[in-house]
Amino acid sequence: MNATHILHAADDPGAGQFLGVDWGSFVVVLLVALAATVVIVCFYALALRLLSLGAPLDGSDERSTAPAAAATFHRPPLATVAAVVCIAICVAAVLYGIWLVIPQFH
Repeated sequence: MNATHILHAADDPGAGQFLGVDWGSFVVVLLVALAATVVIVCFYALALRLLSLGAPLDGSDERSTAPAAAATFHRPPLATVAAVVCIAICVAAVLYGIWLVIPQFH
């Protein structure tokens, strides 16, 4: 392959491309990345919400009036398990994304 062939290939972006970029594929990647980000953030927010079950509210007087021994709160075990599962989903999605980006892992 000579330099003329390479320059000619760079000059002709091809049908349906502007500036040599396949914009259809670019939009698909953008939408998938946006959807994955929203799903990961929602799972993380759900995990935080589940971990806060049973805790006194920030603005309430429950913390100041309760004795120190009674200040402990009990979270339902199912909420704890669900929160751990949500966080595990987030961690798995992030690790999968890192695996996709770094070619040495393939």
